[in-house]
Amino acid sequence: MKKSLLAALALFSTSIGLFAQEDTASAPSYSVTADVTFVSKYVFRGVWQQDASLQPSIEFAAGGFTAGFWSAQALKDRDAAWSKGTELNFYGGYEFSLPNDFALSVGVTSYQFPKNRPSLGELSNTFEGSIGISGAVGPVSLGATYFHDWDLDADTFEFGVSFGNEINSTVSYEASGTYGLARYDGGGDYDYYSVGLTFSFKLNDRFTLSTGGHWADTDITGLGSNAWFSVGVSAGF
Repeated sequence: MKKSLLAALALFSTSIGLFAQEDTASAPSYSVTADVTFVSKYVFRGVWQQDASLQPSIEFAAGGFTAGFWSAQALKDRDAAWSKGTELNFYGGYEFSLPNDFALSVGVTSYQFPKNRPSLGELSNTFEGSIGISGAVGPVSLGATYFHDWDLDADTFEFGVSFGNEINSTVSYEASGTYGLARYDGGGDYDYYSVGLTFSFKLNDRFTLSTGGHWADTDITGLGSNAWFSVGVSAGF
């Protein structure tokens, strides 16, 4: 499955490259961003998923439309992680412009767990929809998003705030914070919160190196907080 997925991504990237060579005078603007990030821990909505993890992704954007693929591949302790540390996400969405530089976004995500173990209660996939609003108030970016997972029958409300600025022409930073409420129809509700600080280094017009520190916690009894770091390289086309 991995070989087929990599081949599909390679074909997709090649097709985008060939399209870019054509006359774009009458074509809509678009972008393709590829990213590979290493994280010392993979934490999702405050809950630990994997230890050291490699997370490649690719995203296509045109106008208000985005579509992409994101993956998490555990590098150790696979048996302790959900689905033996293999997660594949396919997503798409559209953003509508609102007055005062705010935006309304709607999206869907398919979470795929190809190595799930039914005997441990691991699902093979779930499907989630979202709707959110975001915008800037002065130098601060704000966002609020509602998620609904139809397979888990779960509702999540997430609120985020971030602030970033350029240090010089090649270095910038972003500080962010998140608070969320996860609610499950069958029980197991919890709240989560996280903070992070990321620095980005522009290597050239196409490549950017980023590194950051992150912390997250929940109100789940007996579940400790998580701290981790990330290092990644992204390329825009």
